[in-house]
Amino acid sequence: MRFFVSADIKKNKALFFGVLFFMLFSFLFWLTSFLHFYSKYGFSLESVKSYFFVDPELSEKVSMAQISEDFHVGIFLHGMVLVMLLSLLNLCGWSQGLKLALTFSVSLLALVYLSSDFLVLLIGPTSAFLKLLFFLLYQIAFIFLWLLILLRLLWDKNSKTPKNGTLKLSVLVFSVFSLLFVLSNFLNFYAKMGFSVQGVKDYFLGNPELFIKRKSFEGFFKVFYPHLLAMSIYSFALAHLLPFAGIDRRKTVSFTLLLFLFSFLDNLCGLFLLYLSPHFAYLKLFSFWAFQIPALFCSLILLFASLR
Repeated sequence: MRFFVSADIKKNKALFFGVLFFMLFSFLFWLTSFLHFYSKYGFSLESVKSYFFVDPELSEKVSMAQISEDFHVGIFLHGMVLVMLLSLLNLCGWSQGLKLALTFSVSLLALVYLSSDFLVLLIGPTSAFLKLLFFLLYQIAFIFLWLLILLRLLWDKNSKTPKNGTLKLSVLVFSVFSLLFVLSNFLNFYAKMGFSVQGVKDYFLGNPELFIKRKSFEGFFKVFYPHLLAMSIYSFALAHLLPFAGIDRRKTVSFTLLLFLFSFLDNLCGLFLLYLSPHFAYLKLFSFWAFQIPALFCSLILLFASLR
């Protein structure tokens, strides 16, 4: 986000075309959201019900581990794309009130949509329509925001460097999504492994008594590969906003090193567990907490700074 602050992006051709390419890919992301939703839930109430409630008569539901993982992935993807779009919104010459209204409405709809899985599970099959409703409302809000920004970028000849007050809106949105992302990490980790060493061992090495299979290299790599990039992007985005909160360079560098080091170690420990020693379960737990606590602390710093 800070890259958009330094100058009028129309005078910086490389940055301007980079932004246009981002707008193109964010539009493709919006289009494929419909395909992703259809392939997973379908567009009928019955198909949505069958996803969440496999057999209502036997009270068989989709697992909490799957729901928490979907929320974990969704909060990262939608959080990042919205923060980028809302940063571009700050370049538009509209009033602070309008920017605040757009920021609040789109962000709220995104959060409600991403959280709707938990709501449907909590209420029951009769609430399946909420998943469809919130999905459509969010998609309409997203494309409306996208169109406004694109039209402003292409035809506004008087775009100005945004003031710090408007930038706080983007930082606020990022901090909220970051907090929810960290909380989803805890939920996802607990749903899959628990917070015990034995739970971590069972997840990776298997446990015949609990009917848990040992993780294959393919299964490990499916998680390791996307997280390698995703966690570096998240750590970079979180760390590079700390100066906005008044954090000095030395502390920012320290937080950056902690975030990158332990996010990478947490991601890598599964491989050590599978092929070196079960005792790396201790390192897996330690690196998980050593990453989450600084991430939670930095997110809270950004939240309080944006609210001041």
